[in-house]
Parts: sequence; C-alpha cells; structure tokens
Amino acid sequence: MKVVWTCAKETLAIIPPRDKREQLEKVLKIADKRHGGHITITIENVRKPRTTGDKSQNKHFNGHVQQISAETGNDFEVIKMEIKHRAITRGYPILYDENGKIRFDLWGRAMGISEADCSTVECGYLIEEAHQLAAELQIVLVEE
Repeated sequence: MKVVWTCAKETLAIIPPRDKREQLEKVLKIADKRHGGHITITIENVRKPRTTGDKSQNKHFNGHVQQISAETGNDFEVIKMEIKHRAITRGYPILYDENGKIRFDLWGRAMGISEADCSTVECGYLIEEAHQLAAELQIVLVEE
C-alpha cells in the first residue's frame, strides 16, 4: 500500500538518517526554488520489486499475456486486466484512487495495481493466474 500527498515543506517533521540528510537538503532547496517550498511525500510498505529484464518475472508474465492475446484475438491490455482482476483472489493488491476508494473496471469489478508497483510475490500471483487462464482456454503456454 502507498500513500502520496503534496504539502508545504514546513509541515514535514522527520529525522532522516545521517546518510540521507544531504540529499534531503538538496530536495528542499529545489522545492524552495521551483515549487514555492512544496514537496510530495510518498510512504509505502517495504517490498521486493518484481524482477525485470531478460528471464525476469516481468518478461515471463507479459510473454504469457501476449500468447493468450494472440490465441484468443483479444487485446493485450484486456487480457492483462482480466488476469489482474482474477489474481486479487490470490492476494494481488487492489487499486485504490487518491481518495482511498477502490477503482473498478467497466464491468464493476475491482482492478489490480500496475505490475510496475508489485512485489516478486505479487508478480508470482499474476504468473500463476496467467497459467490458470491459459489452462481454462486450453492454450499451451510456451515457457521461455
């Protein structure tokens, strides 16, 4: 889960680690120069990001989405959204808007977060759900 908001830097009360103080000072100086002293704060739970690159989870998942899309004639994004929705039952995170309300697709179903924001475990849910969908559609996936 992640929370993001913008505020005046004067409202910020933190004690940064020593190795981050110089970076923080630079950010605050830029905020004064360019943004009237306003900064954006992001707080999120610790997570291990999904892997990217050759032989990664990202390539594995998107390769399966591409294969299912090609076999069914459905758009790549339609297949991806379906898999994300189904993966919610496995524990894949639900997408919330800036007001903390669940985002819904055109059919009124909860949407999953962008895979760019998911952890290795959560990306595993997407891969497993892609395998499940392919099996239901009798599609043999090529594991590369």
